[in-house]
Amino acid sequence: MAYSVEITLGLLLGIFAYIALYLGKGIQKFAIEGYRNRSKYVGKGKNTGIWILGTILTSIYMFIQWIALLFAPINIIAPIEGLGLIILVLFSYYVLKEPISKYQIFAIVLIISGTILITLYNENPSSVPFNALNFEILVLFSLILITIELVIFSFSRYYDMKAIGYILGLIAGTFMAFQTVSKRITAIPNSLLSITFVIITLIMALLTLIITQYAFTKANANIVVPCSTSSSIILAIFIGVISLSEQLLVYQIIGVVFLVIGIILLTGIGSDLDIKRIKE
Repeated sequence: MAYSVEITLGLLLGIFAYIALYLGKGIQKFAIEGYRNRSKYVGKGKNTGIWILGTILTSIYMFIQWIALLFAPINIIAPIEGLGLIILVLFSYYVLKEPISKYQIFAIVLIISGTILITLYNENPSSVPFNALNFEILVLFSLILITIELVIFSFSRYYDMKAIGYILGLIAGTFMAFQTVSKRITAIPNSLLSITFVIITLIMALLTLIITQYAFTKANANIVVPCSTSSSIILAIFIGVISLSEQLLVYQIIGVVFLVIGIILLTGIGSDLDIKRIKE
């Protein structure tokens, strides 16, 4: 187990980053509900201020996570997003008074267990040496994956398939994963490489935002979110292994499985089952 001061700092910053992201989303949702039901809140101005606060939190996430990735490997930072989802669910329960189903409670246990397994068995150092980067594999894998996803998206859009929401979620998660990997690469002590991947990170962040918003126009959040979050975590870890020589132990793989199942239950299947139960 390789836990230096730098990795511990990166882990704590990563947790703070994802808390900021999902708490910000919850606050934005709170403000939007205020616009829909003015009687619950004190005027339009207050709701606008609340929404701005949520937007600030979701914006600073990017930079806090970036700093975290300068200190800690991808396969520690990326999975923490699952904890962020738990924060959003708890915020929705206590502030927005939305119910939590038994499936979601089980999902929370899975996410916490998976995150603990992934972080506990880390064997990766905090620094990234230049010779750890396999640039050719990174570029080749990225081009192949994006090409495949765009072909599938074009096909599904042409035939107006219902699966388009899942596909767009996966594509959004892919660009989020590339964003995470690009941030980690900027930790490599090479000025030209760092500048290049700073630009790539900003481009990936913009594409992630655009595709996610477009996905929400084509499918419900309980389809888009689990697909994008799961693919983001899995791909970021996988790309870290093949292009940055990061190690992934058996216990961590088990943790990733727990995490993905938990995310799907928490944001997708679990909420669907709860809605069906209420209707019945």
